[in-house]
Amino acid sequence: MKLQAFKMCDNLYFVGSEAVSVHLIDTKEGLVLIDTGYPDMYDLIVENIKILGFNPKDICAIFHSHGHIDHFGCTEKLVALSGAKTYISRIDNDIVNGTLDLSWAKELDLETLPFFDCDVLIEDGDVFTFGDVKIRCVLTPGHTDGVLSFFITLKNESKEIVAAMHGGIGTNSMAADFLKAYGLSFECRDVFREGLKKLALEEVDLVLGNHPAQSHTEEKMIRVLNGETDITDKGEWKRFLAYAESRLDERIRKEAEESL
Repeated sequence: MKLQAFKMCDNLYFVGSEAVSVHLIDTKEGLVLIDTGYPDMYDLIVENIKILGFNPKDICAIFHSHGHIDHFGCTEKLVALSGAKTYISRIDNDIVNGTLDLSWAKELDLETLPFFDCDVLIEDGDVFTFGDVKIRCVLTPGHTDGVLSFFITLKNESKEIVAAMHGGIGTNSMAADFLKAYGLSFECRDVFREGLKKLALEEVDLVLGNHPAQSHTEEKMIRVLNGETDITDKGEWKRFLAYAESRLDERIRKEAEESL
């Protein structure tokens, strides 16, 4: 089944594609986006926002999980549309502004790469409030040095819900060939594991993946379309983190076999 825009819980929505997640939060201060996908996703994102009954011109803030092109590709266009303020970790701003050649953008062969400087440079532990919504940002490096994980507190009349996203569990940028090619330290793997342990101490009701396959987004969509009104699962966060570590273990195992 093709992914479509849908309400995940309360005022949190999915507006991305099968390849890359984009999440929308409806707040009293405007719409907040988490990531903006590949450059060719602009029309899809705008249409998905409209399908859900919102106006994309009401986007007031765009948070970026990290500095790879598949998570900031539409930011410039969405800012031009809405005037939104942009956010990223201080560390990864040098990737999105093109100073560091680690965005993977060149693989798209774009004539003009959509590089920019973010308005707000986030430090570990920063908290941002939009009406009743709080977004706590935790630095969890590995996939990039400046990966941010987000803990989003949503309030409704009956209870408080925490939705969380690890900002980057992909092991492609922790692969031996990649690290050697860019002169990067293999310590990023250990730092990544430490981040997973830190995040495992958090209590989370709903897991968001910045790629849909990571967090069973399609299954969640189907459950919602079938009429379920509560897709929270307090055990999913720790299962997700264990899955993230297993991906790294598998890459290291394969690299060891290939070196024999």
